[in-house]
Amino acid sequence: MTLIGEHTDYNEGCSIGVATPWRTTVIASEGDRGFIEVESAALGRARCSLARPSGPPFVVLAAALASATGVDGARLEVASELPVGAGLSSSAAFAVAVALALGFEGDALSVARVCQRAERAAGADVGLLDQLVVLRAREGVAVDVDFSDLSVETPLVPENIGLTVVDTGVRRDVSSSDYAARRAECAAAAQVIGPLGRASIDDLSALDDELLVRRARHVVGECARVRAARAALAGADLEALGAIIDEGHASLRDDFDVSTSRVEVIRDAVRTLTGVVGARLVGAGFGGCLVVAHDPEVPVAWHETWAARLFPSTGARVTAER
Repeated sequence: MTLIGEHTDYNEGCSIGVATPWRTTVIASEGDRGFIEVESAALGRARCSLARPSGPPFVVLAAALASATGVDGARLEVASELPVGAGLSSSAAFAVAVALALGFEGDALSVARVCQRAERAAGADVGLLDQLVVLRAREGVAVDVDFSDLSVETPLVPENIGLTVVDTGVRRDVSSSDYAARRAECAAAAQVIGPLGRASIDDLSALDDELLVRRARHVVGECARVRAARAALAGADLEALGAIIDEGHASLRDDFDVSTSRVEVIRDAVRTLTGVVGARLVGAGFGGCLVVAHDPEVPVAWHETWAARLFPSTGARVTAER
């Protein structure tokens, strides 16, 4: 999942991601020639032709990966602990697991790129962030990607920085949300000032559309926050990281317009808890999870009481803890 740096990957910016404890496993076996079949407790069961893929996005994605790996027929059994539509890279984890199960060989960037193409074939015009984080993140080790040159660093997450994921219960689908509209708006701004991930605040003065100014301002500011987060991680500065996370949420809400009223209620409540120093929406937006930065010395039982005490009518729940 993303620690900081949302909607920056497709804008040639930078981002930092971290691992969650959940796993997605895919077992591939021989199937009918010319067909791909996927069976998953979370996604359902589907089968389609490799020559003319059609059906649910997950089976179309699997078909694209089978074609990319030269597999002419397979049956895939999928087991995943990741909630679908929660902003925790479930589709990227599925794509990576399928690619590896089908025998795709290559470095992390090669795997990420073939998975990106497969997701696009299935209707989601995603960037490369989620796939790279799925492939490279480990417990206590973040993934810092500069998308201007696709360089990757793996900084440590200091022991004094606690990170918890809170599931708001609000689900979204990237292919059917306004994600594509945000990409188009960023592209329109980039036509005027160049790649937003490389732009400065001063460059925004060249934009005469206030909507595009807000979209570009988020990306420019988010890249600055990623740079600040690098320093906070290097200096084990929990308070600084929390402030950065808070600023990132405000930008997603106000400049990028990807939050929801229900997410805001839950986020505001979480932010008042003792020991919490920052909380923000994770992923593309329009629902999903929050990443919460907090004092790791707070007992685990304290986290387990969040949902019951604060959100009995919303369906929110704590779903993971570092």
